Amino acid sequence: MAAAPSAPSAAPAAELLTWRPFLVRAAVSALFGLVTVFWRDPSTLVMSVAGGVYLLLSGAAYLWTHRMAHWGPGFRLLTDIGGGLLLGAGIASLVFVDDRSFAFAGAVALVVAGVAELVRGLSARAHAASRDLVAVGAVGIVTGGILPFVERLGAHALLGVTGGGALLTAVVLGIAGLSYRHDSALSASSGSGAQGGPEPVN
Repeated sequence: MAAAPSAPSAAPAAELLTWRPFLVRAAVSALFGLVTVFWRDPSTLVMSVAGGVYLLLSGAAYLWTHRMAHWGPGFRLLTDIGGGLLLGAGIASLVFVDDRSFAFAGAVALVVAGVAELVRGLSARAHAASRDLVAVGAVGIVTGGILPFVERLGAHALLGVTGGGALLTAVVLGIAGLSYRHDSALSASSGSGAQGGPEPVN
């Protein structure tokens, strides 16, 4: 009876490289989330700058995540649109500096990007990171869906909702990224060990 495959060999090495953009997204989300927690009384300017930078960096890392070759061509256009909307929402927030622009541009971007990740995660069930995409996609959809309803409450509420979603995203992607990084290192070391090992004797 054959032995069960080890954890690193359970997923192709290319899929495990997802840890790089995952950890970048986790770091950006965690930093923004902590800013929203510790900034007690943010102004609209603070919200627009912090939120705009967060959306821009998140959009760039999002596109990095979904343009990696191991995902294949499926839903590439949808994820490109999601990433582009995140970038656009970040620019809009920085340019217009008002609650409405941040709430509605952020809502559209987060919902569309979240739907794209949710769909890709559900369609690529064999991929190592499929469950992580489903989780962060759902967080994005819920966060974006709430934003228009708290727009009247001002910058503090908008940052609180967005920051809460960012912290949940940071936890999911941080744990996933560290796990895939560990598995990728084990896969690389086992591969090099196999290549450098002695040849079998006939």
